[in-house]
Amino acid sequence: MRHFLPLAKDRTGVSTVEFAIILPALLTLICGAIELGHMLLARVVLEGAMTEAARISTASLETAEVKRTAVMEDSIERAMGNFPLADGAHVSVQTIVYGNFSSAHPETYEDANANGQYDLGESYVDRNANGKWDAATPKSGTLGGPGDVVSYTVHFPKRILFGFLGAQWLLGDSIMLTGSTVVRNESVVRRTS
Repeated sequence: MRHFLPLAKDRTGVSTVEFAIILPALLTLICGAIELGHMLLARVVLEGAMTEAARISTASLETAEVKRTAVMEDSIERAMGNFPLADGAHVSVQTIVYGNFSSAHPETYEDANANGQYDLGESYVDRNANGKWDAATPKSGTLGGPGDVVSYTVHFPKRILFGFLGAQWLLGDSIMLTGSTVVRNESVVRRTS
């Protein structure tokens, strides 16, 4: 027992043991901060990429809708090149076409019974003076025609940089980033000969 007494008083390895205990929490905190910063940067870049892709789409109405959609998705993927997509995932763009900005939003109403929807007899603002309450009224089509208003929403499944964080936070291997914008198509279609 006398041989172990000097070891009990020895404090040379205490900081190493303390560091080993704190290291997992410290790494999780550092990696989490990096992941959060990367996700926020990706979100900002995605908003810019969505706006630029929508601008390209609205200015090229002489091109078929299928090709405009492909150009849009390609533009977004190029802009998001520094942010890895989840394995097997791809960028998707959803669109809703409206005739004008006022038809993109329902007419405002006073929800007298607080049920979250318009009911017959509730007062409303009749923007278009047609004597009835109108919900948002989308048109058919994917990207619309000249002068139409198009709401674009992009979904970008970004791969998580540090896989162990996804498991700890129950996110899996990716997080879905979403960006959206609303633009009006050009009023005039250029014809090429």
